[in-house]
Amino acid sequence: MIKVLLLLTLILSTTFQAAPAATLARQIKSLPGVLKNAGSPPADLNCNGSLENQSLTSTLYSPHNRKNIELTVLSPERAREIFTTLKNDEDNSFNYPADGCYARAHRMAMVMDEMGVISGKAFVEGELFVQTSMGEIGWTYHVASLVLVKKDGKLVPTVFDPGLFDRPVPFEEWKALLLKDSKSSFQSEYFTKRFNYDPDARHDDLDQYNEEQVEDMKAAIKGFSRLGHMFEYMDNKEKGQ
Repeated sequence: MIKVLLLLTLILSTTFQAAPAATLARQIKSLPGVLKNAGSPPADLNCNGSLENQSLTSTLYSPHNRKNIELTVLSPERAREIFTTLKNDEDNSFNYPADGCYARAHRMAMVMDEMGVISGKAFVEGELFVQTSMGEIGWTYHVASLVLVKKDGKLVPTVFDPGLFDRPVPFEEWKALLLKDSKSSFQSEYFTKRFNYDPDARHDDLDQYNEEQVEDMKAAIKGFSRLGHMFEYMDNKEKGQ
């Protein structure tokens, strides 16, 4: 590395001195690759030394709304780490799975933004009946965070839904749980960017969070979290705890 830097310094001090901009650009292009990339880590190497970079992304196509969704590609290990962080987020409302999935998914997206992870959202609509910690719940749609996980050389659309699972799960497994009950019926499935708040925004091309929706998210999570604590209190009281 020292030899590379010395050689680069020599080239810059002799060849590039007082060079016109066009000439300078041509000279930079003619540099050996090892010099042009000096100081840049390999694109597929992260700080943990694994062959993956959180900035590595791929595109997932959503046929229903005809959207290409850019998502971060994670290793299975990193996906589990991020899932654990999201599950332990005390500022979310996983203790009340009956309602508020739209707010929880929005919160998870913003947390992952801070971690350098580009997430999306997975939606399933229909008559959905699911067993949760609060008993059977019925929904007209459900949404959770989405990333891509590279496993055995394949990119697997993977859902983070701590309200229903204790681990990251492939989209198809997540969807199967939503439709498992004999009373459930399927209407549609689609993916969106992380900025899209609810089903009404499925066709919107957004590039940032809507401030009013962020405030709605905060209020919803606060309210549902309180309901969750009340439910836990009443449940424990019934059990004599």
